[in-house]
Amino acid sequence: MNEIFLSYAREDEERVRPIVEQLKLQGWSVFWDRRIPPGREWEEYIEQYLNAARCVVVAWSKHSLNSKWVRIEASEGETRNILVPVFLDHVTPSLKFRHLHAADLTSWNNDVDHEQFRACIDAISVLVPPSPDKPVVSPADVTVSPVVPVVAKKTPLPENFVLIRGGQFTMGSPESEVDRSSNETQHEVRLSDFAMCRFAVTLGEFRRFAQTGGYRTDAEKENSSKVFNGKEWIDKTGVNWRHGISGADRPPAEENHPVVHVSWNDAVAYCQWLSEERDGLFRLPTEAEWEYACRAGTATPFSTGENLTTWQANYNGDYPYRDFPRGANRGNTVPVDAFKPNAFGLFNMHGNVWQWCSDWFGATYYDECRKQGVIQNPQGPESGSARVLRGGSWYYYARYCRSAYRNFDYPGCRLNLVGFRLVFVPQFKGSQ
Repeated sequence: MNEIFLSYAREDEERVRPIVEQLKLQGWSVFWDRRIPPGREWEEYIEQYLNAARCVVVAWSKHSLNSKWVRIEASEGETRNILVPVFLDHVTPSLKFRHLHAADLTSWNNDVDHEQFRACIDAISVLVPPSPDKPVVSPADVTVSPVVPVVAKKTPLPENFVLIRGGQFTMGSPESEVDRSSNETQHEVRLSDFAMCRFAVTLGEFRRFAQTGGYRTDAEKENSSKVFNGKEWIDKTGVNWRHGISGADRPPAEENHPVVHVSWNDAVAYCQWLSEERDGLFRLPTEAEWEYACRAGTATPFSTGENLTTWQANYNGDYPYRDFPRGANRGNTVPVDAFKPNAFGLFNMHGNVWQWCSDWFGATYYDECRKQGVIQNPQGPESGSARVLRGGSWYYYARYCRSAYRNFDYPGCRLNLVGFRLVFVPQFKGSQ
C-alpha cells in the first residue's frame, strides 16, 4: 500500500507531478493518480488509500483551496497528525489549517536544493522513516535523470528513533526574546545527520537496564536524591530511580513516565549499556543537537510559536509565558507520549523533565563560537564542572521551557525533575 497520499486539485496535476517524481526517487510510494478503476466507487477507493497512508501531503493552491475533497483529505491528515502542507500558490487555507507551517514551493521549479523542498522531505521522513532495505537519499544528491542515482544505505534506525537531517541553524536567542538569558548569544551552527528518540527514557526502560545490568545509580550509592518539600529542596534518604516526584514508590501506571532521580553519570552508563546490548552507538545529544531537534525548523521561543500552553506541554501553568493566560499545574510528570509531537516527531522537548546533554556547560561558550563563524558539530567546552540540562520540567515556569534556555548541574546531581533522551547516529555502509 502507498505510504504517502498526495491531495491536490485536478487542475494542478502537472504542477504536482515533479513533486511525485522526487518523492519516488526518495524511495517512497505515492498515491496520487485519481483514475478510478472500472467498477469501483470513488469514495470507497479514495478512503482505502487515505486510511492506509502514513503521511498526507496537501498541495494548497488557488484551485485546491476551494476543493471539497482536498479539504476533507487535509482534515483527515490533520486529525491523525500526519499532515504535511505545501504551498503551490500564495494562498491562505481555512482557519483549521493555519496553525500548521507549510513548505513554500511557489518558486520551487523542481529544484532539489530548494530549502523549503528539503524541509518538506524532512517532515515526511519523520512520519515515514525509511525501511531497512530502502535507500536514504539526500535531496541534494537527487537529480531528475533516467539514470538510477547511486546512494548509500544506512544502518536501520532503532524503534522509536527518527532520522533528523542535519543543516545550518541559528542557535541561541535574539536579544528581543522575552526572558532570554545573557548566555544565549546567537551563533551559526551546522550539524550532520543524527537520529533522536521520540521519547525520553521511561521508568520501565530504565528498570530493565538496572535489573539486567546490575547497575547502581548515584542516588543508590549515596542513598538519597533531591525532592521539593514545598519550601525548599532537600536530600531525601532512600530515594532513587524507582521513586516519583515526592520520593514515594512509583505506581505501575507510571512505567511510561520519564525516569527521574538519575544523574548525568547514570544517563551515560545507560547509553553504554544499550550500545553494547544492541551493538550500536547510543549517546546523549550534544547541546546543539538538542536545540536543533527542539526547534524543529522554528526560530520562535518555542517550537509551538510565540507561546506554549499547558495543553501543549507539561510545566507549571501558574507561571505562563509573558502575559498569556494561566494554565494547568499538574504537579507531576506525564507519559512520555503525551501531547502532540513537534515537526520532527519528537514528544515533550518542552517541559515534563529536564534532559541531560553530553556537553560541559560554559557561560561564555556561545560568545566564543560566534567569533569563529559557522561552527561544525560543536561538542561544548573541553572541560567544566557542570553538564548541560535542557527543556524545562513539570515544576518549572514556561520561560524555562524556551528552545534556547540553558540549564546546568554537576554530573552527579539527581532530582525529581531530571531525566534524559537518547541519540543514535546512523552509520552508512558502502554503496549500491
